Amino acid sequence: MSMELPPGVDLTKIPLLPNPDGSPPNFDNPPSLRVTTYAVTIILMTATFILVSLRFRMNIKIYHKFALDDYLCILAWILATVYNIIVLTATPTARHIWDVPLSAIDASWVKRSAVLGTIYGPAMWFAKTAILTMYLRLFSVVKWMRWCCYFGIGFLFCAYWSLVPVSVIYNFPHGDEHWDLAMELDSRPAQVPFVVIGLLSVISDLFILVLPFPILLKLQASWKRRLGLCLIFITAIIGIVSSCFVFYLRVVLWQNKTLDSTWNVAASYLTVAVEMDVAVIISCIPAAAASWKLIAQDSKLLSSLRSVFRSSKNLVQITSGTNSVDDKGPVLRSATNPASSDSIELRP
Repeated sequence: MSMELPPGVDLTKIPLLPNPDGSPPNFDNPPSLRVTTYAVTIILMTATFILVSLRFRMNIKIYHKFALDDYLCILAWILATVYNIIVLTATPTARHIWDVPLSAIDASWVKRSAVLGTIYGPAMWFAKTAILTMYLRLFSVVKWMRWCCYFGIGFLFCAYWSLVPVSVIYNFPHGDEHWDLAMELDSRPAQVPFVVIGLLSVISDLFILVLPFPILLKLQASWKRRLGLCLIFITAIIGIVSSCFVFYLRVVLWQNKTLDSTWNVAASYLTVAVEMDVAVIISCIPAAAASWKLIAQDSKLLSSLRSVFRSSKNLVQITSGTNSVDDKGPVLRSATNPASSDSIELRP
């Protein structure tokens, strides 16, 4: 497919498509996903950086080595960070297509799109495999769990890495092609495998979420641990919702149900970034929680705060005991433990 324009046309004044309602294009301050993309992406990048740092701090301090899931996690984090940064640089076109000038879809934009399509598969595989290898390390004694993890790792490898050659074939120039809008339009056949992988992403997220449930339900855990598990699963549900949105947006783009492709592409980039970052966060939460406990134990400030809290609690208990004596009469306490709860009250 080729696009021809008269010579001397100012591409900065022509929208990609005319506004359906007949209004002129708004190139100055149009509705945009730019602020939302910046806010969500920067928050997630900060969260993943902190959690990955806590994870590696714990491994260095306690185990003095890294496991396989640690290496997979760092690779997933690196690729997710690269993806996030590229998404941030693509926000000038995160608007309705009738508010995007032709000049915005230049060589740099097409190259960014090609890179995003290429690293998506490996990034998702590293992130989800980091979770599955963590399951292997924690529940390796359970035979069915081992086989499920091995199957998941192998299946996801075939699925996600198959997108790399697809992206190379359709998103990179070959022969007399150039980095331009025409090549971007010719890459539409690549949307089909990405739609299929979008559906598989939703299924794999559900698989990873449900997989440890039979084991976790049998564990005798304190309410704090149960609360931590609930937070992990809530985070996982956010990732599943994101993958559902990604799948939906890819179907919309593939079937060309709307002409507003630039808006849907920007929304798709954002939800993919959320899906990637959430997968990295889930793989880091257990280790990060343990690392935080180490920090809390080593922190003089937190130790002082705990001491103050305990002293205040003891003071409240003593005050409560004094009030009880005044209201109910004398209390005879054990001679060996004056503060014992096994007290005998003498009522008048």
